[in-house]
Amino acid sequence: MLETLTALFQPWADLYAESGWLPTAVITAHVLAMFVAGGIALGADRRVLRATPVRRDTLRAEAAELSGTHRLVVTALITTVITGIALFAADIGTFWSSRVFWAKLIGIVILTVNGVGMRRTEALLLASAGAPADSSDVTGDDSNRWATLQRHARVSAFVWLVVVVLGVVVANL
Repeated sequence: MLETLTALFQPWADLYAESGWLPTAVITAHVLAMFVAGGIALGADRRVLRATPVRRDTLRAEAAELSGTHRLVVTALITTVITGIALFAADIGTFWSSRVFWAKLIGIVILTVNGVGMRRTEALLLASAGAPADSSDVTGDDSNRWATLQRHARVSAFVWLVVVVLGVVVANL
């Protein structure tokens, strides 16, 4: 499989190796996308962990804000994955045998699965919060959903930090 992948991506690897600007552009896009995705996600995670909405209108506002924020995170994460594939394809032999690379990739998968869970919980919170004018107290189900969102935020914050550290290590292979 390694030989097949290497042969398939050899033209890209040759172009990447012979170019003076391409590696800089791909690495810059990768790092910036990870910076944006991780930075915005960590800010949103902090907000979730600090907030305890007690009224349904504030719960709805928090969930709506997070939903918009997570759209940006998803876009930047997709850019990170695409540029990561380009980096991988440029030096398959090095990355294929790297446990650090695979650990980072597992971290990205965990972030993606966790992000799906966060988006689903946000949607449930938005649906249950009712109309914007509804300012009644938060229900037990809403509190449980917020607690679920906080668990997702803890996972997100931790894994983002791990992925960044692994990215620094893998860059030095």
